[in-house]
Amino acid sequence: MVETARNRNCAKLPVKNKTDLHMTSGWHRVWALIKEPEMNKFWMALAMLPMATHAVASAPAVGDLAFVSINADEDGFALVSFVDLAAGSQLFMTDQAWDGGQVGSGGAFTGAGGVLEWTVDSAFAAGSVVRFSAVQSASTIGSTHGSVLRTSGNMSLALTEERLYLFAMDGSGVVPLAAIGNVSDFSAELTGSSLDGASLTLSGRVDFAEYAGPRSGESALTDYRSKVLDPTQWTIRTSTDEAATVPKMTSFSVVSAVPESNAYLMMLAGLGMISVVAHRRR
Repeated sequence: MVETARNRNCAKLPVKNKTDLHMTSGWHRVWALIKEPEMNKFWMALAMLPMATHAVASAPAVGDLAFVSINADEDGFALVSFVDLAAGSQLFMTDQAWDGGQVGSGGAFTGAGGVLEWTVDSAFAAGSVVRFSAVQSASTIGSTHGSVLRTSGNMSLALTEERLYLFAMDGSGVVPLAAIGNVSDFSAELTGSSLDGASLTLSGRVDFAEYAGPRSGESALTDYRSKVLDPTQWTIRTSTDEAATVPKMTSFSVVSAVPESNAYLMMLAGLGMISVVAHRRR
């Protein structure tokens, strides 16, 4: 049999006995004890690990996103997503009123207002914030992520008695996901929308309002939802021109007790595989 360079090198390694594997810190001594078929399994496991650490983004559900700002002077607003949004996802926003019908049983938006369509061109990471600006104008409308366009009507945000809904479309029709409004009886309007725990009610005139609570320190992104939907956590301005005001765009983050990077997981997998192989060689 032809002696390869690797075989020659392995043959020269001073591996005296099985305990030598545990006494040395040299990785080359470990490789000397691992057979080639087992090594192939080891590398295959490492190659598949990154795919296992990333969850596939699914369609957002009620409460998976929330409004974090609204600007009636500029006709803009911002949203945070507590879940990953896949590239190609499409969501919609409207300032029309909900008609009080049940979702999936004829409930729909009605009245004056406009509808915007947001397309997530590339993956949108959970915790990220997206801003929509100048939505009243087809020529100046913009978003900080993906693309947005007006599909119907005219969205011009009012200082009072205004609302904004985020919704998706499925086979049964409209699916409301989040809402914000300073309508006098907003809770009554929300009847049938399934947004009881996913909406924020403000009061009086609102030129500009923005979530001012914490965006870091929680162990799960969904833990921020109750804070974002608490009006006492918001800064509200009612008498100044806010047309040039830019909302806070800081992403929401979580505190992780255990590092979850691919590098860390790959290291653990490698050590585990080596331990198994070494145990088999005893």
